Amino acid sequence: MCGIAGLLGGDGDAAAAASAMADALVHRGPDDGGVTVIDGGAGALAHRRLSILDLSAAGRQPMGDPDGRVLVTYNGEIYNHLALREELCARGHRFRTRTDTEVLVHGWLEWGELLIPRLEGMFAFAIWDVAARCLVLARDHVGMKPLYYYDDGRRFAFASEAKAFARVAGLDLTLDESALYDFLTYLYVPAPKSAWQRVRKLEPGHYLVRAASGAVRIERWWDVDFGARRVTRAAQAKEELAARLDAAVRSHLMSDVPVGCLLSGGVDSSAVAALAMRHVDSPLRTFAIGFDVAAHGAPHGAPHGAAHGELEWARLVAKSCGTVHEERIVALADAREALPRLMERYDEPFGDSSAIPTLAVCETARQKVTVALSGDGGDELFGGYDWYGRHLRRARFPRLPAPLAAALPALLERSSLARLRGMPTLIDGVRDPLERHVVAMGGLTRAQKRAVLGEGAWRRFAGYDDLWHFRRHWRPELDLLSRLQYLDLMTYLPDDILTKVDRASMAVSLELRPPLLDRRLIEFVAGIASEVRCPGGAPKHLFKQALAGIVPAEVLARRKQGFSIPLTHWSAGLLGAARPGLAPHHALLTEGLRGWLARHAPASDLLA
Repeated sequence: MCGIAGLLGGDGDAAAAASAMADALVHRGPDDGGVTVIDGGAGALAHRRLSILDLSAAGRQPMGDPDGRVLVTYNGEIYNHLALREELCARGHRFRTRTDTEVLVHGWLEWGELLIPRLEGMFAFAIWDVAARCLVLARDHVGMKPLYYYDDGRRFAFASEAKAFARVAGLDLTLDESALYDFLTYLYVPAPKSAWQRVRKLEPGHYLVRAASGAVRIERWWDVDFGARRVTRAAQAKEELAARLDAAVRSHLMSDVPVGCLLSGGVDSSAVAALAMRHVDSPLRTFAIGFDVAAHGAPHGAPHGAAHGELEWARLVAKSCGTVHEERIVALADAREALPRLMERYDEPFGDSSAIPTLAVCETARQKVTVALSGDGGDELFGGYDWYGRHLRRARFPRLPAPLAAALPALLERSSLARLRGMPTLIDGVRDPLERHVVAMGGLTRAQKRAVLGEGAWRRFAGYDDLWHFRRHWRPELDLLSRLQYLDLMTYLPDDILTKVDRASMAVSLELRPPLLDRRLIEFVAGIASEVRCPGGAPKHLFKQALAGIVPAEVLARRKQGFSIPLTHWSAGLLGAARPGLAPHHALLTEGLRGWLARHAPASDLLA
C-alpha cells in the first residue's frame, strides 16, 4: 500500500512540488519514495512505498517501461496480476520485476483504457502516456483506495489524500460550504465533492483522462446490476457462494510480508478469519479490541468494570479457528488522545465515531503484521444492516398524500410532542425514504440542521437539495432491498466505511484488505434474487447458510452489534462543553465540524 501524488502545469519546480506532496503522505509509504519529471519538466509524478510484493529496489516507483513510453505511480494490490502477466508475456512483453505495478505498465501499452476493467483488486493509480501527453487516473470498483484531484484550468494535481495539495504554493483551496453542510446530512463529505471547491474525489469505478490541451474526460468503467436475477435457486446460490467466498479470501492472502486478520467477533470478520486459516501454513494472527467503561457507567446494566464490545465473540472464533489471538482494551483517555490525530489524518470533517476503534485495532495489528484482512463490505453485500429491515417494515405504512408526507415530519419534529414515547417512530414512518435513510445512519434532518446552524447560516441552504447524493444513486426499478443495498454500496461504503479503514490503516502504515469486496463476488451476489439473499428481509440469510460448518453456530445466530465506541458513556469526557440538548452522536458531529472550521477557516460563520 502506498501514497501517490503528482501535478501538471504551473510555473515552479514541478519535481520539488511533487516531492513536497509525497512528503505529506509518508505515513502511507514509509519504506521508499521517488519522484520523476514528466512532460518536459512541466509536471512530475511522486510515490511513497509500503513494500508488500517484491521487496527489492526493483519495485520502486514511479515505474516505467524500458523504452520510456509509459510511467506509473500506483497505490493498491492487483490480485489477478499473475494471470495478467502470463497473458502479457504470451503477447511478447518482458518483465523485470515480480511486482503488480509492472503489470500496469505493460497492460497500458497493450490495452490502453481497456486495461482498467481487467483489473481485480483495490487500486488508485496515475499513468503518464508519453506519446499522447495525457495523464490517466483510475480508481477501483468500490473505492477501497482514495484519489483526489485539483483542477483550476491551468494546473492539475492529484494525491491519495487532500492534505498533499496544501504543500503546493498557489493552489486555490477555498472552502466549499455546501460540502460542509452535506457533512451534517451524511456524516461525511460525499463524492465527488471535497471540502474545497477546486478539489474533487474521483468516484469509485471511474477513470479520468487529462489531455495535453487541459481537457478532462471522466468515464465510468464499472457498475453492478442488482436486477439481473441470474440465480434464483437457494441450493445453487449457497453452494456457489461458499466457493466464491473461499476463492476471494485465498486471493487476498497474496503477500511477501506477514498477514493477519482483524477480528471483531461479528459474522463478516469471523468468516474471513475462518476461511483464511484454510490457506495459511502457520496459525493466522488475529486482533480484537474492547472498551473500558468502568469509570463511566457500564452499558445495559453490566457490572462495574465491564468492557463494551465483542471480545467474548472474537475469543470464541479465535479458539474455534486456532488463531494466535491478541486483544487491546481502549479507555476514554485513549479515545481523547486519538481525536486530534484522527482530525489530521482525515483532512475533511468525518462523523463516524467508529474511526476511533478502527484506529486502535489497526495500531494493535501493525505491531505484528504489515497486511491484515478485514470483514468490511459484508453488511452492504449481504443485507446485514438493521435499517434494511426497518425500511422494509415501514414501506408497508399507508401512503399519505404527497404534500402532507413532505411537510409532516418537520412539523412533528418541531412539535412539543416529539419527545413522547413512540413519536420518533411515527415521524420516521412518514418521511421520504431517502430522508429516512439519513436518519437511520445518524445524520441530521433539515429541522435539526436549522437548530444547529442558526437561522442566518441555514437560510443560505433554504432551497438546497439535501438528498442529492442519495438521489443520484436511487434505483426505483429495483426491489426495495436491492435498491437500499445498491445505494449503500455507492455512497456509505466508499465515502464512510472505506474512507475510515483506509485512513486508520494508513495512519500506521498497515495495508488493510477486504476480501468480501472482491469484484467477482459482488457481481455474483448482486445477481442472486433478493428473496434468496434475504428471504422475508432476514439479514444475511444466504451468507450465513453458506458459512454453516465454517463459522461457529453461536456467531451465526447472534444479533448484529456495530463496531462502535461507548459514546453515551464517554460523551462528556470526549466533547467537553458540547452544545446542550444535542444527542451525544450529533454533539460529536457538530463539535467536530466546529473544530475543523476553527483550524481551516477561522473566519467562517457556518457554525458561529
